[in-house]
Amino acid sequence: MEHTFPEILALAFVGGLVLNLMPCVFPILSLKVLPIVRKSSKSRWSTAVDGVYYTAGVMSSMLLLSLVLILLRSAGHFLGWGFQMQSPALVIGLLHVTFLVGMSFSGFLDLSIKVPFVDAITAHNVGSFFAGVLSALIGTPCSAPFMVSAVSFALLQPGLRSIAIFQVMGLGMALPYLIISCSPGLTRLLPKPGRWMEYLKQFLAFPMYATSAWLLHVLVSQKGTHVLLPTVLSIVAVSLGVWFLRVMSNVKMQASKALAVLLPLFVVGTAIYIGRFRGHDHAYGELAVVEFSEARLARLLRKDKTVFLSVGAEWCLTCKVNEKVLESASVQSFLRTHGVIYMKADWTNMDSTIAEYLSEHGGGGVPFYELYVNGKSVGPMPQIFSEKTLLEILSKHLNANPSSKASPE
Repeated sequence: MEHTFPEILALAFVGGLVLNLMPCVFPILSLKVLPIVRKSSKSRWSTAVDGVYYTAGVMSSMLLLSLVLILLRSAGHFLGWGFQMQSPALVIGLLHVTFLVGMSFSGFLDLSIKVPFVDAITAHNVGSFFAGVLSALIGTPCSAPFMVSAVSFALLQPGLRSIAIFQVMGLGMALPYLIISCSPGLTRLLPKPGRWMEYLKQFLAFPMYATSAWLLHVLVSQKGTHVLLPTVLSIVAVSLGVWFLRVMSNVKMQASKALAVLLPLFVVGTAIYIGRFRGHDHAYGELAVVEFSEARLARLLRKDKTVFLSVGAEWCLTCKVNEKVLESASVQSFLRTHGVIYMKADWTNMDSTIAEYLSEHGGGGVPFYELYVNGKSVGPMPQIFSEKTLLEILSKHLNANPSSKASPE
């Protein structure tokens, strides 16, 4: 069904709202929760400004991502939404940033930003802006319901229209926090400030550490286990640097200032070093999985085979949640009984073939699923499903076309 531009903007806005409920956003909830709690006892104006800064951070990040995406696609690169997580260098950078934020929440590092000629309130708001930027970078790789049509449409539009769609999506993502920040009645429902806030801050460090661990898993999935040691050693080195800065915090030494400059350079050096490693093929375990290729899919469809195609990535948490459903005993048994070929396309690393397939089939990002019955597409599948809903959808299409073939070749 064709959508008008206003309808696409509405879908993008709703998709941004729903994105807050997706697994991809769960790891960075700490960045949203802590500022709300901290500001609950402040003035109404201070809390509202904090929400505006966070919203500006989200939308700035979305603007940067959309500009890079448009420029690269205009240069002939086949890219889709979430492309930033296909860059090992960015994954390494985000890994170190989330680890440092976790150390800050734990009390090991003071990340307050000292800006000349800017008062303390603004300095704290710079932190809220940074939280918005980081939330969008980490939280947007996965698609949410209503986003598919909007993203697919945006990728085919001229620059300004495409940017407008992604900006509206960013506004939708930031809106819940903005509403809470501008609603004194909601913030008054929170407990009064006290010792519990420090405990909450320390507790919220653990989701950030978990995010770092997940990003390390993504990096290993992209480049192989041989990058594990240099990455872990770089984290140890950064931790040592943080300890040194803390020890020297009350001593005016040029060494501490030099270290503050050298640590980011060290992380960049690690990213460049690891970026030289080649990726590796992924093993899917003992499941009967057919690896995606255009030629293989076309050959199966010419033979009127029934194929369930799953397009995902290691950095897409929604994909991993759905994968558990797809690999459950009941779903696997159903696919086997009905002769359905289970094909997987891994988009963890940049792959122009997969990106081109997504573009041609209306998929702006991952997760993306398509069912072919007897060689013919029945249209894209939902992006989120339980075992029950997936089996109901499969039964509906397969029982209406019972002559699917069982052999994959």
